[in-house]
Amino acid sequence: MSDPRSLALFFVADGPRLEEQSWLLSMSLARAHEGDKRIRLIAYVGEAHRPRIGAMTHAIYEACGVELRTLPDPPKWKGDYPHGNKMVAARDDRGTTHSIFLDTDIACTASLAEFMDLPDTTIAAAPEGRPTWGDKNDRWTRAYAHFGLPVPSERVRLLRGRRHDFVPYFNAGFVAFAEAPHADDGKRFAEHWIDTALAFDFGCAIASKRPWLDQITLPLTVARFNYQVRVLDEMHNYSLSHRGDYSKTPDATILHYHRQRFLYPAPQWPALRDMMRDRVPAGFQDQIEAHIAAFETSLERADAAPG
Repeated sequence: MSDPRSLALFFVADGPRLEEQSWLLSMSLARAHEGDKRIRLIAYVGEAHRPRIGAMTHAIYEACGVELRTLPDPPKWKGDYPHGNKMVAARDDRGTTHSIFLDTDIACTASLAEFMDLPDTTIAAAPEGRPTWGDKNDRWTRAYAHFGLPVPSERVRLLRGRRHDFVPYFNAGFVAFAEAPHADDGKRFAEHWIDTALAFDFGCAIASKRPWLDQITLPLTVARFNYQVRVLDEMHNYSLSHRGDYSKTPDATILHYHRQRFLYPAPQWPALRDMMRDRVPAGFQDQIEAHIAAFETSLERADAAPG
């Protein structure tokens, strides 16, 4: 009997920087899920950037089995909000039973197929590293009150710094969810998320929504529509930025490097670099070598610069 479950791993590669980051992400996802027919890889690109995508990117996507899609039209946000593209992409219908959004500044080292077991009303995300929003005032109380809700009594353990307990607050660089319509209104989770973000953006008079609107409204969506959260540990969203000792980087499933200079000193980098060399399509070896050389040389210059 065939497995009825399916999983879309999707990301937004809109613009030259994200497009370039997507090379490593695409190759690492393809390697981690090789032979698993239930898994689909999807890259979203804005209509304006799509004609500018390079031949090397097209070749990598084809070799890795990445489907290229044009981003749906975004909603009208109260102000400019490019981070909202993840919610726009999430709302698209991919035809799978489950989906995971991933930031492009990520490398995947193991299969994510386990997330096809998420129940219909459960999402999965890792706590944010630090309380980047709402730490020193009553913002969370006001945010929940905007939707007629109390602040949840549950707390999550943040993953960086003092690792103190905090109101539910998650890093939106890795969000897994089921695509099943909600029993109450027939909408999917991603539709609830973007609806909540729009309502909060326009209706709640509160400061510093950007760039954290997606992360603020993720737990608000959970509370509004009675979702459950599988709280992930840092192995599913290991932040590499500003670590003191990179030799102790654990064997994490998801390496979230944020900036390339934080990936370079990690012990996983040599294997990831060699994987890119092995997997780059024929005819693009010189370009990948130039990419790696420029990347490593720029980091060496940064390391040598005076503080």
